[in-house]
Amino acid sequence: MSSPAPLVDMDALSGAVLNSSPFVWGTVRGMLRQPALDRLVQEFPDHGFTRTARPSGRPGEKGYSTDNLTLVDCDEVVDEGFRHLTPVWRDLVTALMSDEYREVIGKLISKDVSRARLEIRAVRYSAGAWIDPHTDRTDKLVTQTWYFNDHWPAANEGQFLVLRSPAADDVAERILPLAGESIVLCPSERSWHAVTPVSDAVKGDRKVLLLHLTAL
Repeated sequence: MSSPAPLVDMDALSGAVLNSSPFVWGTVRGMLRQPALDRLVQEFPDHGFTRTARPSGRPGEKGYSTDNLTLVDCDEVVDEGFRHLTPVWRDLVTALMSDEYREVIGKLISKDVSRARLEIRAVRYSAGAWIDPHTDRTDKLVTQTWYFNDHWPAANEGQFLVLRSPAADDVAERILPLAGESIVLCPSERSWHAVTPVSDAVKGDRKVLLLHLTAL
């Protein structure tokens, strides 16, 4: 009997094409294989989240409101977060902690991330949740996000914005948080991006897995 196909398709990541404008970023599709992706959508964690918020300030200052569940911090599994995961979610996090993932993402962005500090968290954006235009800290070598909403019409808002400047209306690209979609972003002084406020009419949350690799 043959073994099941891996949950994560690293070839989909290695074959991604990154844009150089307005900064280094790109989308990745097909990295999470079916039927596991359907289970990941259905079993996105429900409990253990903590609200983090900061009001909007001056342009370039990051205001936000999100609910977060830390799964990996400083390369170590966070037991308090991990206990809220189903087996398929634990398998996904384990795959993203692997040396293979680091090797593939490092080649994609042309950086050595073998010793970078890994952080992973699940994030929920409820009605009204948002992140202001910001660039991320420059000690972050790369950020990758995956989305887990099987249905998310444009009217729900909560779009990921690739921006040309700190202005929220200076939009280069809008991306809906649909399951199977992933974004790779290399932070720099030009990497302006944001998440538009989720519509107050939305009943379900915008669901995200967020990974950072940060220089020591």
